[in-house]
Amino acid sequence: MVFVKAEAGKDSATGERYRIAGFPTVILMNSSGEEIDRVFGFLPPEEFVTTIKDYLQGKNTLDDLKKRFEADPQNVQLASELADKCEGRRDYDEAASYYKKVLALDPQDEKGSSDDALMSLGKLEVRRKDYPKAVETFEYFLQKFPRSELAADAEIYIPYSHEKGGDTTEALNLYQEFLSRHPDSPDTDWVRDRIKKLRGEEE
Repeated sequence: MVFVKAEAGKDSATGERYRIAGFPTVILMNSSGEEIDRVFGFLPPEEFVTTIKDYLQGKNTLDDLKKRFEADPQNVQLASELADKCEGRRDYDEAASYYKKVLALDPQDEKGSSDDALMSLGKLEVRRKDYPKAVETFEYFLQKFPRSELAADAEIYIPYSHEKGGDTTEALNLYQEFLSRHPDSPDTDWVRDRIKKLRGEEE
């Protein structure tokens, strides 16, 4: 194997060429430079090694998962894994279609994947910079899964989406409401920083 490290955050041409969605991203290629698959995000060492070995054997790659899902189209876990893989390639439309399949297959979140899928759909709208749609999705999340462990994240993403969309007044109000409801949240410092920025109080 030949290992190559590229600073795709600085080298935008490389980032665009390989459709890097975030960091870290590890792309495994064959000797012809064709992508076998990629690891998007951090994995513990043992899991990382196992994943690479699987990819080299053609297991759990994008193509493998698609074939398995075609044979088992009711499999929520496969749909979820496919959505994540597509998102890691910036294939956002395809990722959204698989996230929606997760929601359709498991509307009551009995498999424990639907709240993640709906949250991911909202984040995809943020990536697409469709902030009104993102707000709508996160608000729907709170209606559908109010007791989810991800509910507080949705509450943060709503004002963040307003902020990115230019509605700083609404963003500021909602950030302050979040602090009132969740004073002990691990995201409190981040929210306070956003409030300071919106108020022009940054050092």
